[in-house]
Amino acid sequence: MNTPLSILSWGAVSPGGLGVEALENFQNWPTTVASEVADPARQHLVATIDASILPEKWRMRPRFRRASPISHYMIEAAAQALAPHPQIERNRLGLIYVSFIGCSVYSIRFYRQFQKDGRRFASPMLFPETVANSPLSHLAAELEIGGPVYSQIGDKSCWSSALRTAACWLHNGDAEQVLVIGAEEFEPHQLEAFRSMRWLAKPYTRPFAEGAGAVLLGKGPHSGRPSIVSLKDGFCFRSRNESRTAAERCLAEFAPNLPVLDSAVGWIRPVAIAALKGRTVHDGIPALAHEAFGASCAWDTIRAAQRLSIHPEERVLIPYWGLSQQIGAAALEGTP
Repeated sequence: MNTPLSILSWGAVSPGGLGVEALENFQNWPTTVASEVADPARQHLVATIDASILPEKWRMRPRFRRASPISHYMIEAAAQALAPHPQIERNRLGLIYVSFIGCSVYSIRFYRQFQKDGRRFASPMLFPETVANSPLSHLAAELEIGGPVYSQIGDKSCWSSALRTAACWLHNGDAEQVLVIGAEEFEPHQLEAFRSMRWLAKPYTRPFAEGAGAVLLGKGPHSGRPSIVSLKDGFCFRSRNESRTAAERCLAEFAPNLPVLDSAVGWIRPVAIAALKGRTVHDGIPALAHEAFGASCAWDTIRAAQRLSIHPEERVLIPYWGLSQQIGAAALEGTP
């Protein structure tokens, strides 16, 4: 990364409500119990979003009447991030979407129709929503984006790859600003996939959640705005045994005195504890109590940016612990 990335503004949708303030009360997010489809006796806590908290205006827009819930989370988070900057030229705005699960609710509904009633009766209205980049397509059209648009689907480390992509676009002049959005929606069938990956073999450390977070990035430092000053990704692993080596290689790229945001969950948490040995955990940004994959990465980045906008003298290292492919990290610092 040749120059810092300024985090100009941000927006969030979470089970706690709309806006960054709702992220501060994550301990009080309402949770429900979701049963695994294959074995209803196996149950897990999940924090979902009550659709009634979302502004009615998005549900009335033609593209969003039939869109998967994740699209509604994304458009609201994006609108919050863009609201402080009405002067932005949309034809020079880039847009990146990061997700691990993607638009699963309508995908599962479509294939359930296919399986139950036969392929002739599977709704053609649902099929477009099964495409991984359909939420981003809705956003780009609704926001009239004229810059580059890119979907990145993968584990949580995709967030660092998305930030790096944004840095490339800004450095090359492909966009004046870039809006990066991490989002997830929950559907109980996802638990079957998590179990097949052996993530649920032991009690999961945090409830699953859904929602979205968006950050608006600009090139170079901006007064009073926190900056991403260092960014690393691509530290891949093929097995759990390789994950610690990947983590140590990634973290070695950053100064050892950087306070770290505690962001590791699930099976990789022991790896993180070992790799972070000797580093200080940032005591001003508590670990989230839920796991929402791409949305969690966005929320962590937003919470750190919010903290640094109030305490510009501070710095923080945020690791993005992928559970299936790689590890990335970003160093943020305040700007007076």
